[in-house]
Amino acid sequence: MERRAFIIKATKSIGAIGMGALGIYSCQSHEASVFNGEFSLDEVNMINEIGEIIIPITDTPGAKAARVGEFIAVVVQDCFSDKEKKELNATLGDINSVCSGSFGNDFLKCKENERLKLVSKMEEGHEGYKALKNLIVSAYLSSEIGMTQYFDYHPVPGKYDGCTTVTPW
Repeated sequence: MERRAFIIKATKSIGAIGMGALGIYSCQSHEASVFNGEFSLDEVNMINEIGEIIIPITDTPGAKAARVGEFIAVVVQDCFSDKEKKELNATLGDINSVCSGSFGNDFLKCKENERLKLVSKMEEGHEGYKALKNLIVSAYLSSEIGMTQYFDYHPVPGKYDGCTTVTPW
């Protein structure tokens, strides 16, 4: 067999195998409600909504636009200990249970004014909520939106001016 004919047949065979595997994989059901190994999409959306209450849209985009929920989900998965992961999941569960007890719905199904009341209630004395709030603020300030639109952003390389009154906050 000539080399050219062999390459053509091999390419067609490999392509057919690849298309078959792609077809089999694409027909399998995938769990659409899971964001990563630690959080569901609802939990990520819940963190985004809580973040939007803490850091709402003003002249700068809010926490939801900065996608703090996605950032926190990745940080928790990659950097938190098992104990810290359980504590954060328990906090999210507590928020939903307090919300269900107070308003009869999960947090994501509540109206905006009910969410505000719940966050105010959690702010008063829930220790886990304070840790979640700190995570949300850190995630926002670490995001591109937080760094470029919340702070006074000076791209590098730029001109050095040692005698200035502008501060980054």
